[in-house]
Amino acid sequence: MKKTIIITILLFIAVIAATIYLFGDFNKNNKQDSKALQYLPENTLAIASFANDQTVDTIFNDYELFRAIIGQNNFSNLERLKNELLNSPQLSPLVTEQQILLSFHQEKDHITPLYSVQVGQSIDQQTLGTLIGQIGKNYQVQPFDTLGQRFYGLNQGVKDSTLYCTYSHEIIFASYSKQVLAQIFDKKVRKINTKQIEFFVNHNNKNTPLSLYFFNEQLPQIARILMKSKFGNYLNLIDSLKGQTSWNMNFKKDAFIFKGETDLTTSKNSYLQLFANQTAQVQALGNYLPKNAASYIDFSISDPHNFRAELKSLLSQQKEYDRLSKSIKNLEEDAKISFDSVIAPIFNDEFALAELENQDVLGLISISDSTLFAQNIKNLSSSVGDEVYQFKYSSLLQALFGDPFKGFTRPYFTIVDNIMVVANRTGILRDYRESFREKQFLSGTSIFKNHAALQNSRSNVTFYLEPKAGKSNILDNLKADYAKNFKDEDGFGFQNFYSWSFQLSGNQGSFTSSLYALFKSDTRLGGKPAWTVQLESRIINKPWILDQDGKNKFILIQEQDHTVHAFSPDGKELWQNLFQGEILGEPIQLPDLSIIAVTKSRLYRFMPDGKNLTGFSIQLPSNASYGATLSNFNKEQRIYIPATDRILAYTLDGKRVEGFENNTVDSRILFDLKITTLGQTNYIIAGTSSASVYFFDQNGKIIHKKTLDTDGESVKNPIGLVAASDEKNSFVYLAGNKGSVFKVPFDGESKKIKLGSWGKDAFFNFEDISGGADRDFVLLSNNKLNVYSSRDSSSYYEYKFIEDVSNRPLFFKRIGKSDVLGVGTDNRMIYVFGSDGLVQEGFPMEGFSKFYYGPINYGDNANYLICMKRDFKVYVYKF
Repeated sequence: MKKTIIITILLFIAVIAATIYLFGDFNKNNKQDSKALQYLPENTLAIASFANDQTVDTIFNDYELFRAIIGQNNFSNLERLKNELLNSPQLSPLVTEQQILLSFHQEKDHITPLYSVQVGQSIDQQTLGTLIGQIGKNYQVQPFDTLGQRFYGLNQGVKDSTLYCTYSHEIIFASYSKQVLAQIFDKKVRKINTKQIEFFVNHNNKNTPLSLYFFNEQLPQIARILMKSKFGNYLNLIDSLKGQTSWNMNFKKDAFIFKGETDLTTSKNSYLQLFANQTAQVQALGNYLPKNAASYIDFSISDPHNFRAELKSLLSQQKEYDRLSKSIKNLEEDAKISFDSVIAPIFNDEFALAELENQDVLGLISISDSTLFAQNIKNLSSSVGDEVYQFKYSSLLQALFGDPFKGFTRPYFTIVDNIMVVANRTGILRDYRESFREKQFLSGTSIFKNHAALQNSRSNVTFYLEPKAGKSNILDNLKADYAKNFKDEDGFGFQNFYSWSFQLSGNQGSFTSSLYALFKSDTRLGGKPAWTVQLESRIINKPWILDQDGKNKFILIQEQDHTVHAFSPDGKELWQNLFQGEILGEPIQLPDLSIIAVTKSRLYRFMPDGKNLTGFSIQLPSNASYGATLSNFNKEQRIYIPATDRILAYTLDGKRVEGFENNTVDSRILFDLKITTLGQTNYIIAGTSSASVYFFDQNGKIIHKKTLDTDGESVKNPIGLVAASDEKNSFVYLAGNKGSVFKVPFDGESKKIKLGSWGKDAFFNFEDISGGADRDFVLLSNNKLNVYSSRDSSSYYEYKFIEDVSNRPLFFKRIGKSDVLGVGTDNRMIYVFGSDGLVQEGFPMEGFSKFYYGPINYGDNANYLICMKRDFKVYVYKF
């Protein structure tokens, strides 16, 4: 169980893909000639196919993934080789836009490439000799004959640097190994058969940068070349494979993506072939893995009856069924129950195997019938305490699910959320239960979230690996030369691959398959910020973007000691001032660029250079409970401030407007005050924690008050306002605590709208999220985000967080567009959602829950994330 697949399929396939930049690009003219395939040896490990043209050289020139895989030195040497040979004036007219095959062959304990380059016309030997002499002017050209064929050696004068090449059948063959090259012409060496060639050609996508073929039976041999140890449970699954796989590359700047077909029809003794007639399912067990999981393989089935019938046949072929049936018989005789009709239906259609960072192994099995399980738990197991049990009978899980559970003879198990978690030691399960209680899941990490967004959501078999978490295990199993390259962060970039996955989905007897590898990027997973700045403590508000001079903006940030910092969009600190308290609500910027801000005890008005206007700051007579609202009634601007149970009013020059503080409300004012003008009446509206809505005029006189029936419970969310042309069509929305929102008209009876189910801890906001004509109801409750239409209460979207969320959503205004919605989770993960309810590309990212997302300067339409991490640095990422 302690061998990871990175050292076989994933690592090797990535090495193959890396060479595309050096020897070919997009197949512009759809030339998919398979001619060279028929000359390759039967034991070829893998083949990459592409056309030699310059269409996308600019795309791949800075493609970091290739350099990361083959290493900086090798990349530079091969790039020079391409420029000097393939792009030479003599050879270029013959090979441009022609098909190239790059095949890989075993030579002792190494993997050696062979290049097969088709040419557009026949070349006689004399012309070829002249051509080789011309393009090899920087080499020593050494012609020689073998197997009745003229070979040429191009020697750079450095040991082991000779490139051998020859020409036959309108194909140039080249390799750094004479022995590998000679196999093309050795009649004793069997070649790839016609059926394999047909499979490759039929599944080749003509619009892909690279097509990749490999022979499934060669995968174990590739693993043995790279590994110094025996196979474990992961690799045992590929040890008996037959058939072939054809993949096509999907270009993405920060990921390897290959998709195609896998044929396992001749793999009669293969466990994976059991899934060929299943259909892809949504897989959920990855969400239950602990945070310290390094890799896992998840299996799901759509037809349990078919799966178990074929599993019995496979176990019989493996000569395992007789042994397992004895254990089953013991259970049936002791418990007087049927294994097939009682025990098997207890379990659902998904099971998984996971390896942790410390190389411990967990099994996970979904339980479909918890009642039936509870009735039979004593028949199956005995308690060992702390909600941990042990199976009474050996190998029952292998009998139910086959090879993945062969290493669990009489395992221990525990139950969480209808998931059986099994292990061979009780300590592993006790550690797991602690992780479960603390909600420390792998699925809550940014790497997992981003990778899940990359790969298919439905599959029958998914293998997932995080190389950083499994690093020690990988190094333990790689042979010395490969381990050295894996550790070399200067010459190679293996450490910059965050995650890998491989998926198989049944397709009427065959499989669709795919490979994904997530690479670092400037905007993903905190890869590379545009700039950072160190502060002394954490920030206590979301950052604000304000105008500096009409041509430039600046960033305002307040940290825990109440120091306010101003930064330019490129990260230069412009000034800092110490405010008396936390800035409440949102700062307001006036046309003269001055900024109004309120703390608990003071009213500020300052300029973009940080200097207060004359007369400011001002001591408030009562403590403010939220930020200011600015009115422009009768062309006179005033500042209104909620102060717990009263309203304070000021002119723009800081003079207090008398009268407001005498009209107190029945409880605490909720968040900010709303203002509007309907007809001849100017309204100031306040919602209170006692579920009352007050309508004041501009001088503080109460026009009317409406108190809503919330069963005596106080409320805590901001009110929403819809202002139309008259009182009858204008409304205030106030959220209750039991799934309802009250629609309170300026004139008329209130209406109760039932939306869902939530409690007093729910967050409610009334914002424009969907981009429609009306604002929307945004609810966050029980770690679930819901957005509803305020017009007809229909649901726009729903998102369920794996992590706990006890922070109010943030909203970022965009001119002429819907608001951007952001959520920060309790374990410091930042989510940003689009109007379609999907998590935006590059998210979630690590950071505290106070953050900003959007543009930060004039003339720059890019979005930026501004956030803080645990090191108290402010990070700014460009998207």
